Amino acid sequence: MRIPFYFDYACPWAYLGSCRVEAYFQDLEIDFRPVRLADLKEPAEGAVAGTLGPRKMQNAKNDFRQWAELVGAEVSPDARGRRVSTRLLLQAALVAGDEGRFREFHYPAYRARWAEARDVSDRQVVRELLAGAGLDGDEALARAESDELDARLRADTQAAIERGVFGVPTMFVGDEMFWGNDRFELVRYHAQKAGG
Repeated sequence: MRIPFYFDYACPWAYLGSCRVEAYFQDLEIDFRPVRLADLKEPAEGAVAGTLGPRKMQNAKNDFRQWAELVGAEVSPDARGRRVSTRLLLQAALVAGDEGRFREFHYPAYRARWAEARDVSDRQVVRELLAGAGLDGDEALARAESDELDARLRADTQAAIERGVFGVPTMFVGDEMFWGNDRFELVRYHAQKAGG
């Protein structure tokens, strides 16, 4: 069975999910699908933007720390507060996937963003990651920066939205959608149920 795994390098929870998804679902094929998280989010009608209260904020920090420890994910203390564009990195992931080098790019790219707190919006960082995946860095970067790849990422993101995706990581078993790093057990249950 093939399970789509929607992600954006911008999301720390998708990082944690990515650190364990293939090991957790060894008997399933994981279809990594890059999407733009910022485009997935939808404003809630009539909702007032606000911040978490101090107790809930502390719990959220603890929750992330505990999950990172559980899955063995290294997280730089400098990575959490940084907001960087991941558009080029996502388009580079598509290039690496087309060349059969997705995993060789994907895992180092997530490490660069979250474990090393590198500026993954920097073209040279993305070029190094592409070269490290065994691709011609200059050629792959040029393709990643192309209008074709920008349009493809937009189309893939729109297709995800039309399917109901509003955040990452998100997985599907048939038409059943599961959002969040903590839904793996439900995905396994429904995959086993669908497999008979």
